Amino acid sequence: MTICYTGAKNLHTERWVTYFAACGHEVHLIIDEPVDYEGIIIHSLDLKVDKTLSYFFKKLFKIRKLVRQIKPDILHAHTITTEGYICALTGFHPFVVTIWGSDIYLRPHTGFDERLFTQLVLKRADLVTADSQDQINAAVALGGRASKCEVIQWGLDLNLFQPMDATAIRSQLGFGEDPVILSPRKFTQLYNIDVLLRAFKEVLVTLPTAKMILTGSGAGEEEIKALVHHLGLDGQIHFTGYVDYDELPLYLAVADVSVSVPSSDGTAMAVLEALACEVPLIVSDLPSNHEWIKDGVNGLIVPVQDEKALTGCLLEVLQNRQTYRDRFKEQNRNLVHERADREANMKNMDIIYQRLIEGRKK
Repeated sequence: MTICYTGAKNLHTERWVTYFAACGHEVHLIIDEPVDYEGIIIHSLDLKVDKTLSYFFKKLFKIRKLVRQIKPDILHAHTITTEGYICALTGFHPFVVTIWGSDIYLRPHTGFDERLFTQLVLKRADLVTADSQDQINAAVALGGRASKCEVIQWGLDLNLFQPMDATAIRSQLGFGEDPVILSPRKFTQLYNIDVLLRAFKEVLVTLPTAKMILTGSGAGEEEIKALVHHLGLDGQIHFTGYVDYDELPLYLAVADVSVSVPSSDGTAMAVLEALACEVPLIVSDLPSNHEWIKDGVNGLIVPVQDEKALTGCLLEVLQNRQTYRDRFKEQNRNLVHERADREANMKNMDIIYQRLIEGRKK
């Protein structure tokens, strides 16, 4: 197959496109900024991203021209917003769009134009993929057809994400046997890192040796660091900065609990990674999380932005660390093997691509 993707520079995009290139397909990626992904034919638009109509129409013109030149078997947009809008307007088929989260949960509700464009994409797409049934439900509620929607997980490399001994890295970090909380989410407001920090401050009243690792980076970092200082948590927080993907399992190995409490989300990779590494999880009360976590059975669920509930759950897990790890680990590891193996999900996607192409030929 010849597959043409449009998307932004992102680790998820890279993993998706490089998988299909490694399978022997001819893979093109149309992207705003130059990137170097192994085995991928890159078409950099050399456009400075902004929200003006001028940017949108320049991008539309360039992508339409490139698609005519490439003559792909499949055109696949990653995210409904902008990428999906433009691919829908090219008129090319088969056209696939993958939902990323905020593009279905938030953007369609910010204005009439955003809603209209989202509905246009859902109507014109030959296939809509998402990493949770809840996202599919949201797409159907906006006019997408359930028969043209599939849940496809981004998936994990289960050889990389697995339990490992943390003695060496705990010693390196100076944590010893201290209770450790991991926050693997970005510092943007959506992920409620501020709520977690305030809950952590309350945890320290009971467990003064507890530590927290923050692997977030980028936008919002200075505000988070300022809040850490304001709360007097400087000595208890370890900022990692950007962490290479291959190093994430090390920090998960150190953690006694991983916390992911955004206000809106699909199936978070951070949740799947913790499940695979057999780390107890606390997540926010969102429909997509309920597709993976049963409260008290294989994780703990707290109301969104409920600092008091989060504090209570953190104390419960940290005061009974081994009990919770033993209770959750086997079923969580089995769960990701059954549903979140990257190889299995991408093989399924390959079959779906072939089906779309064959259907178009008939």
